[in-house]
Amino acid sequence: MVDRLLEDLEKSLDNDCYFAALSLALALPDICGRAQYPELSSSSKKRYIQWYDEYIGQYERPPKQSENDEDMPYLSGEVIYQLRCSLLHQGVPDIDKGNIKAQENKIDHFSLVVEKKKDFDIYSDAASVCWNNASPNKYRSYRINVRRFCLIVSRIVKSYYEDNKDKFDFMNCNVIDWDAVTEKMYRLSHPYEEV
Repeated sequence: MVDRLLEDLEKSLDNDCYFAALSLALALPDICGRAQYPELSSSSKKRYIQWYDEYIGQYERPPKQSENDEDMPYLSGEVIYQLRCSLLHQGVPDIDKGNIKAQENKIDHFSLVVEKKKDFDIYSDAASVCWNNASPNKYRSYRINVRRFCLIVSRIVKSYYEDNKDKFDFMNCNVIDWDAVTEKMYRLSHPYEEV
């Protein structure tokens, strides 16, 4: 089933169906979190954030050049979980900074970037922290490239799934490819015709 979801995500990107791809990419850490942390069955939020941070989020944190550098916003498990909840439950691709605990990720302005496939699959996000001279408050923004995010999630999930297939026994849904079934039935009833 995970393989099929990954195929659908890739097809969505290939056809520039950005919100379909993003929705699938946001659902996949939920599935992997359930596989990795079955003991956290009562807290899908906790296992989602924990799995995402362990396998993806820790690598999204920008490095600091010195101790005095500002902590930049990044795609942490908290941020992605908020995006997931907002998009999948309300149809709005945004985050609620009030639900983010980490100060550096209390993002004031959040944007999605969509762009066509490039030859080398190189895409970028952008984070910024600005100060207003009239106010002591910092203004944090993050611009996420949907294609980049989906590619990262799909590649990590594919690798995780390949290494941990035995943990996905809870996914016992039967998907029937009706087109394949009817083609097979047709071939059986017309064995000498070419299809």
